[in-house]
Order: sequence, then C-alpha cells, then structure tokens
Amino acid sequence: MKIYITFDMEGVSGVVAGMTGVNPNAPTAYSRGQRFSTDDVMAAVEGIMEVDPNADIYFNDAHGGSLNVFYEECPENVKMISNSAELFDEVLGIDSSFDALIGIGEHGDTDMQDVVLSHVWDVRKVAFNGKWLTEIGLDATLAGYYNVPVVMISGDEATCNYVKQNISPKIATATVKWGISRSSAICLHPKKAQKLIKNAVIDGLRRRHEISPLVYQNPITVDMVHKSSGEAGAHMFFVPEDERLSGDTVRFIASNAKEAYFKFLQRDKLSKPKAGR
Repeated sequence: MKIYITFDMEGVSGVVAGMTGVNPNAPTAYSRGQRFSTDDVMAAVEGIMEVDPNADIYFNDAHGGSLNVFYEECPENVKMISNSAELFDEVLGIDSSFDALIGIGEHGDTDMQDVVLSHVWDVRKVAFNGKWLTEIGLDATLAGYYNVPVVMISGDEATCNYVKQNISPKIATATVKWGISRSSAICLHPKKAQKLIKNAVIDGLRRRHEISPLVYQNPITVDMVHKSSGEAGAHMFFVPEDERLSGDTVRFIASNAKEAYFKFLQRDKLSKPKAGR
C-alpha cells in the first residue's frame, strides 16, 4: 500500500491553551506538544505497518513551520514532505497512486461548537457547493479528486463527528479530547490516545475499500467568508473576476475539485494580512 499521512497539531491530545502548545515562541509548552505530536504520528505509522509491513508511507508535517514532529524517529520506509506550509498545502504531492489518506491532529472551523483551536487556514469559513469545510474537509476534496479516500482521522470529538457526517460515516476516528472552549479541553492520557490512533488506523485501512472518496458534482461553487471586509477587498483587488457577495464574502466557480482547492489556497494567500497592516 501507499499511504499519505497529513498532520496538524491542534487536534493532538494535550495541545490546548490558546495556541501555546502549538507555538514555538512558547518553548516549554511547545516542546511537550512536539513530543505528543511525534508519538501520535508514530502510533499511526505503527498501525499502517501492522496492516502492511512494506507500506510506502508519505508524511506531511503540515502545521506551522513543519518542524513539529521528530521525523528522524520514524522508520526508514517513511518519506517526509518538507515545508508544505510555504504553499498552505496539507496534502502536497497527493495523487492517484495513493491508496488512502490519514489525518492526525485534525481540528474544526470557527463555527463549530466545542472545537479546540478552531480555524480554517486564514479565512473564517469556506464552502464547496454549499458544504462548509474544515481543513481536513478541504484535504479530502483534493484526495477525492484523485479517488483517494480519507480512511482515518484523530482529533477532538466535534471534528471526528464532522468527518463522519460530512465526508463518510465509515471513516475510522480516534477521539483524543473533548473541547470545553476554543482553548481548553478534556484530554486523554497520551499513551491512551496513541493506542486509539493505532487501532483506528488499522481499522480504517482494513476497511479502505468500503470508504468512498469525497467527490463533488462539477462545476464547483466556492464561497470564501473572510475574517474582515479588508481581506475580502484584497481578494477582489487581486482577483477582480470573482463575485463579491457581501462585505466579507466572495464567490468563484471552479471546473473541478482540484481547481477549487488550489484556487482557494491562492486567494487565501493573496488576501492574508501583511505585517504592520
């Protein structure tokens, strides 16, 4: 098998506290978050190798500066996709040669209740054909374009429920924490979380042929709700052919999911506030 693991830090058990656990400028909390993150990823790798000891595994550390997981602790059959964050791309390099996508440390968007460290890249919300998407939802759209199913994710309870309701009810999930607010949660002990992750990976991979990829009817209408009217204005300045629906919301049409995914990332990056603004 050829498996893609995408990693985001916000959904790791023990990572909470208003971003201090995911921010290298808070070294004590961040170093612990790195340890938890590495062990969660290693648990996923162990699960893959239990199903297929010869699996070809690609790992994308897609959070922040892509230096959150101690990659050197992985077995030698794991390849690392480095610095995909430069392109805002959590599934950089995925294509139809992969058998499955796994998401470790996933989180929800800002409108979801009881989600820890919620966001969706640098916008407030994004929808494809009226379906509001989290970051793993966006990843699933590009994977689905290549007919690759998301077979497993770990994260908080609300995010795990989201993937079952919006991507596929058959996705294996590992709920490792329960949000109390955006910056606090009830968290599993890391060792317990890792056992759940490994078992969910095994379950999802063994049932991968039962899990349908996320596929859209073309063309795709993309609605981007920016965090401010200024960001929506910057979006329209650089991409004037798009349609502005309101002060903060802009719409464009894409011919397929791949185009929708990358055009969203392009517009998100163009509208991102610069230092000193």
